[in-house]
Amino acid sequence: MTIKIGEKIKELRKKVDVNQERFAEYLGVTAQAVSKWEVEGCYPDIELLPSIANFFNISIDELMCFDVMKNQEKIDMIIKQIGTERSRSWYDGTKIEMLRNAIQQFPNNYDLLYCLARTLCFTKEPYVFISEEERKKNLRESISICTRILEDCTDDHLRFRSLQVLTQAYKDIGEKEKAVKTANRLPLARDSRDMVLPNILEGEAKSNQIVKNIWLLSDMFEYAIENLANSKYKDNPEKRVELFKKIVSIEEILHENNDYIYEALRLRAVYYWLTEDYIKLKDYNKALDCVEKFAEHSINFDALPDVSTYTSIIFQDETCPKNKDLDFTGNTALHAKEILLAREIFAPVCEHVRFKTVISKLEKHIK
Repeated sequence: MTIKIGEKIKELRKKVDVNQERFAEYLGVTAQAVSKWEVEGCYPDIELLPSIANFFNISIDELMCFDVMKNQEKIDMIIKQIGTERSRSWYDGTKIEMLRNAIQQFPNNYDLLYCLARTLCFTKEPYVFISEEERKKNLRESISICTRILEDCTDDHLRFRSLQVLTQAYKDIGEKEKAVKTANRLPLARDSRDMVLPNILEGEAKSNQIVKNIWLLSDMFEYAIENLANSKYKDNPEKRVELFKKIVSIEEILHENNDYIYEALRLRAVYYWLTEDYIKLKDYNKALDCVEKFAEHSINFDALPDVSTYTSIIFQDETCPKNKDLDFTGNTALHAKEILLAREIFAPVCEHVRFKTVISKLEKHIK
């Protein structure tokens, strides 16, 4: 973290209502020197620090923002811990309690408040069993926290993220009109930072932003297709198959070298849905094809290192963490086996030799 001593001096000087000239006179320096400090043009000489701290009746640690830095390190550690534990207990009482304790210590930290609001909003099945009464209580608290962030926080990024959570919370609690009204407060996609920056940046920065946009837009496009399949065509397996195959085609276009990283989880999910829909259509051969692909992407994902590099032309030389923004960090081979053996939908194919071969392959890769 950068030490913003000049910013701190300016804040303290204004708080005690002292101009730069008088403050400079006390320290035996010029007003121009004080001005440079306050715009972070340079730092005060180290021997002046005790005098500056004494003038404002504070410790040198406070002047140097060391307390603030230590607090921020604690906050960052809590948020990081929550992120790394997502696969096991992100949506349970342990994380909620951890966040509540942190907020008691740092009641005005909006990052922690946002994390709590989001966790409360998404504490629901299939992540955890929760009663309807407790679910509604969590949603009301999430709404209250998001409202507070929107009223008091000046960080635009956090405000937009809070609007997204608030939209979901209103929807889940049954207040659809408020959900739509809140969603309409978010900027249009074409007016976003990501769409504007390529028109401003140059050289490598421009290229990097364009690649980032392709990444982002392909994700959004695929999720939109997925949502269409699960809403408009939720009872039409034939149409769902058409839509899910389009997601596979998009990924194949973007990754001609099959260099899937976190995308392997997306394809894994798509092939799972395709399996279900082909079974409903009684096309068992294609269902088994998709079971094999489901297992293949599960195994491939588990074998990835924490960070990998793309080789396909669009994302060439870009690195990506294995889990990116996804919540699942467990053993996907184990998860795949459990799903295939537990769900009734697979009964028509579960005795087939190809299905049993898939189970055997998964077992070999379970850690």
